[in-house]
Amino acid sequence: MRLADWDREFRTWNYAFGYSQLLLRSTPEFDSDKRVDVLFSNVRRMNVPSEFSGLVIDEGDFASERERLGISSTPSEPFKLFILNGGDGYVLATHCDWHEDNEWVDAPSRFGPFRGVK
Repeated sequence: MRLADWDREFRTWNYAFGYSQLLLRSTPEFDSDKRVDVLFSNVRRMNVPSEFSGLVIDEGDFASERERLGISSTPSEPFKLFILNGGDGYVLATHCDWHEDNEWVDAPSRFGPFRGVK
């Protein structure tokens, strides 16, 4: 099931070990562009490139995808499998949320402060 789709560059912006949160960010190139933050919460496992030329997030079926992705253990509820760009990466987490705003790259994220990250 398709959750989100953006045709713009994203970067892995931060991973907070203490809260197991992964933040991906697309920074605005022009004043008219929106900044996009994508947050994965309670990350149990991930395979994520550092940069994306576009970002498509699908919620996948763990049973049918686990062998292809090389995941041996079955997570308990409420974990979900989020497939990035058709399988170029994945995140096993409880939540995926995103926010678009008119802030520039160095403004704090709507999702709260991340240590060492504006």
